[in-house]
Amino acid sequence: MAEVDFEAVETRRVPGRFGRLFALVSWPSFLVAAVAETAFFSLINPQELYLLGEPVHFSPLATYTIGFFGFWCVAGASSLISSWMAEKMPACADRCVGRK
Repeated sequence: MAEVDFEAVETRRVPGRFGRLFALVSWPSFLVAAVAETAFFSLINPQELYLLGEPVHFSPLATYTIGFFGFWCVAGASSLISSWMAEKMPACADRCVGRK
């Protein structure tokens, strides 16, 4: 039989800028939302919530879901702003500490 020589080929996909930013923002904000919802709803009964002076008439599961996505949006916005601000910082550490 003839020997076949295979060439190594890189098969990993490297995420683009948007994919990387999405991963860097969504995963930590997801974890923060899970902790925030656990802390919030361990103290607050979802049946006793009021929205604009009216009692909330959602089921507890719907209230937990809406609360989780609300916490996730707030944490995501915070992570996105932090990521944006980190991009705007100077790349050189020497300039950050005042060295020339």
